Amino acid sequence: MGISTTVIRILISFLFCSTLSLGRYLSNDNLFREVKRLAKEKRTTEDNKLFFKTGEDLPSETIGTAHEDIVLECQAGGKPAASIHWLKNGIRIQQGPSRDYKNDELFVEEILNEKRGALIGLGFTKSKLYLDCLSPEDEGEYSCVAETATQRIVQTTQVSVVGRFESKAHEKCIVKKSIHSASARIFLWTSHRVEISGASVQLMCRVEGSPSPMVSWVTPKGKEISHPTEKYEVLSNGDLLIRNISWKDMGSYTCSCANDAGVDEISTFLYPTRRRS
Repeated sequence: MGISTTVIRILISFLFCSTLSLGRYLSNDNLFREVKRLAKEKRTTEDNKLFFKTGEDLPSETIGTAHEDIVLECQAGGKPAASIHWLKNGIRIQQGPSRDYKNDELFVEEILNEKRGALIGLGFTKSKLYLDCLSPEDEGEYSCVAETATQRIVQTTQVSVVGRFESKAHEKCIVKKSIHSASARIFLWTSHRVEISGASVQLMCRVEGSPSPMVSWVTPKGKEISHPTEKYEVLSNGDLLIRNISWKDMGSYTCSCANDAGVDEISTFLYPTRRRS
């Protein structure tokens, strides 16, 4: 049976089962609507094409006011799930602590699943770029880059800063959001993931802030993952590794980060499915 038919069946099953038995999840963040949109993205089922989520494209122009903040958002889906980074005028923007390039990818998952054969790998990844205390220096072309080992797609927006810029006001804003008290924020995460039962999955949750935020994960049953087990492991980059997934692992996993300056959290929905012939 072709992979396109398999994934279509998986998504239809996902919607049906969610409607019947996952009401508590469907009420959170309009999950049912999100999954329906995921099912409509036929490009993921036929040619493994990487794509930006419909209806969430970056605008051609983004206008911000001097000394205020803006957030650029980008979401991409595909098979396999993508990683996302940002460019300003073609130069990569560093988000979070500097790490080995492998931590930008689902590297641990790939190693653990290497000998399993064909997997689904279907997922959505979301990213935010925070631009604080805007000044004329922040103007430019910003690009969201979603990529896998074999594919790369780009969306671009031109950021313009309006309003009167005053050096003292800018300095005051910078001091308020200084490196010594930068609020904990999540800038990259997995929003949805579909995978075959028995595989390992790596749910992304990348954070930034100063002091360095503490990251924690909570299972769909409300249990905090406090230490590594045979089932769960919070990786050094903040991602959650779940080994040997099964139907009972389905649900919304919550990633939270916190430091002295603030807290942030996201949720990601995992859907394990049985392998089809």
